[in-house]
Amino acid sequence: MKKFMMILIVLLVLVGCGKQEVNTVEAIQKRGELILLTEATFPPFEYASNDPSSVDGVNGVDIEFGKALADKLGVTLKVVDMDFDSLTVALQAGKGDIVAAGMTVNPERSNVVDFSNVYFDNGLYIIVNEDSEIESVEDLTNKKIAVQQGTTGNDFVDKLEDVEVLSFKGMVEAGLAVLNGNADASVMDVLTAQILVHNNPGLKLLENSVVSEETAIAVQKGNESLLNEVNLLLSELEESGQLQTWFDDHFDALLDQ
Repeated sequence: MKKFMMILIVLLVLVGCGKQEVNTVEAIQKRGELILLTEATFPPFEYASNDPSSVDGVNGVDIEFGKALADKLGVTLKVVDMDFDSLTVALQAGKGDIVAAGMTVNPERSNVVDFSNVYFDNGLYIIVNEDSEIESVEDLTNKKIAVQQGTTGNDFVDKLEDVEVLSFKGMVEAGLAVLNGNADASVMDVLTAQILVHNNPGLKLLENSVVSEETAIAVQKGNESLLNEVNLLLSELEESGQLQTWFDDHFDALLDQ
């Protein structure tokens, strides 16, 4: 009987150790710090910057949101930059409180994280060189397509037949691969695509999106208290026009750089 009880206690301890504690609003306030996970190569949502308004070397619309949320909760903001395809895993492991990375809502991600209300209607577009004969998705057959690894652009291109997929750590890198002649086209989100095309003569953006997408903030699964705060703040920012102002300001600041 004693042996059985010891085994039961060990099993309960192991189960308890394996369960990740959810970073609720109360836990964040007790810690005094909101940890925002992102991937800083997705302008205007997030990008590396030395501007005084940056946090931990990262600026952008999502960082503005993080600062506003931290202020609302009465804590400081910490920004952690990591590979995009590591973000949801890190969030699940409790290494951050929110993912603010221009992340698209899809069923696979929704299985492992909880998403806020949509704060930007996005879309995937194709970038090519100005002299390219590519005019649509159908023309991508037998072509080299540059994408950022782990993104929905990557997922979209992976489903195409007879294409060579070139994966890069950042979306900007993927676009520059087209400019440098290392790829025939790139598939990426519209705002980043517009900035790249504006700043790099020789590139052009095909007119029609290949996929419409919705962008949201992610929190740990079951973290209702934080999700409620995120959604309330998003509503306030949208109603006041502040969210659109951030998009306009950061988009304009990145042109001609």
